[in-house]
Amino acid sequence: MSVDLSKYSIVKWFDSVEKHHCGYCKSENSTSHGMWADSLTVDDYQNLIDRGWRRSGKYCYKPIMDQTCCPAYTIKCDAVNFAISKSQKKVIKKLNKFFKQGELNAVDESKYNRFIEGHDGGALVHKEEPVVDFNLDRVKVDDLYCVNTDGTAVNEHAIKDPINSSEQNQTPSISKTNEIDTSKGSVKCSMKEPDGPDPDKPPRKKAKLLRLERKREKAAKRGVAYEKTQTVNVPKTLEDFLNEGSSIDNKLNLRTRLIPTSVHSSDWEEIEQIEFELYKKYQTVIHCDPPSKLSLNKFLRFLVKSPLKPENFPENIEGPGYGSFHQQYWLDDKLIAVGVIDILPKSISSVYFFYDPDYRRLTLGTYGSLREIELTRRLQRSLPNLRDYYMGFYIHSCSKMRYKGRLRPSFLACPVTYTWLPIKTCLALLDLKPYSRLNEDQTVSDRNFPSESNVNGIRVVHDCTLMFYRDYRRIYGNSEDGKFREIAELVGKVCLKNMLFWE
Repeated sequence: MSVDLSKYSIVKWFDSVEKHHCGYCKSENSTSHGMWADSLTVDDYQNLIDRGWRRSGKYCYKPIMDQTCCPAYTIKCDAVNFAISKSQKKVIKKLNKFFKQGELNAVDESKYNRFIEGHDGGALVHKEEPVVDFNLDRVKVDDLYCVNTDGTAVNEHAIKDPINSSEQNQTPSISKTNEIDTSKGSVKCSMKEPDGPDPDKPPRKKAKLLRLERKREKAAKRGVAYEKTQTVNVPKTLEDFLNEGSSIDNKLNLRTRLIPTSVHSSDWEEIEQIEFELYKKYQTVIHCDPPSKLSLNKFLRFLVKSPLKPENFPENIEGPGYGSFHQQYWLDDKLIAVGVIDILPKSISSVYFFYDPDYRRLTLGTYGSLREIELTRRLQRSLPNLRDYYMGFYIHSCSKMRYKGRLRPSFLACPVTYTWLPIKTCLALLDLKPYSRLNEDQTVSDRNFPSESNVNGIRVVHDCTLMFYRDYRRIYGNSEDGKFREIAELVGKVCLKNMLFWE
């Protein structure tokens, strides 16, 4: 049986709980599950971040929420319905003024401390690459992989979708307002008597209409016609504010450039050293990292190398495609900021953002977030499903995180049900305790929770041989049942369908 292994996501699971230094509380009690992703499809990574995972280079990790020192909740903003705030307008106007005048007003530098924008530089985790040979050419397919337990041939293309068919075939629930009793062939409608004015009396005129009639009467007595001119105030959009910064009269001009990093390109080779020098300057000044720890290899492993497999957008849709990118911000010929992002089927996910500390007064971190939201909105016009902007993790106990909640409307993922809740409804729970089930409806459960058959169907590569976990267990025993059940629960049944776990 021929199996195309290149279509799968390929990962190496780390058996032990990962412990790291916490970049927020500075303790050594940041605990997470982790796996090294040699390659991930963009769909699989979208599903993983919806389940509380995040990547740092090729290392993917998921905080153990009830154990880690600083519980981290996945946070996203509905970019399509983004409502720009007064403070965010000020940030854009300040930059637009800077572009026009070419200089910043003199201010007290002391108030611009190194955490002016609350960047969560401690969020991403460094991990050394495991010594594993992910060589698909050497993998052979086990005979048992080709047959079902009843001896019939396995059809790779006939594997059922992991979402339960029973969920797809459920009849929509009937509203309790109108109760339908079909047992006796009759329909009973429990309707409430309508509230409101007495229908037998003429309707009362609204005060606004009465005022308008009085003005018309006064104008008629003076022999002039009264016509009310209606002015419609259309609020400015995010795009309107950003576009005001583009003018041929500007003394300085800002341009953005999107560079793919999922694949090696000549564009990247041109600016690799420039980006690295900017990153070093940012880390030493803003995060006080010693220069000796900032090597080019670490920078590449941390922010450039990505497991995401690049994909073109659907046919006839122009654009950069899906994958990992660096969005660069050039002030004339000077690189002043870089946003590391992943463009996914349903979202743009922010990985990291660094900038030139000489321009810290411009609040470039906030400006970069607004630019990434604008990019999400722009792509959504052609890709309707791509509508959210993911901001990594939200840690309620960390005051530097509060800026994320100010990108409205924002939502947090419940760590139990993996459903999305408006952040404003979650704050009271998080004020009481740092870890909490955010969805208080106890009838809601995790729809992506795996079944026994999902666990048995996990694809394992052991000793360069591909097999299902059901067959791995027959050969090597069930001593690793707990491990594979945990894997299934952590990644969810949707991802299990398309992942190879390298043993």
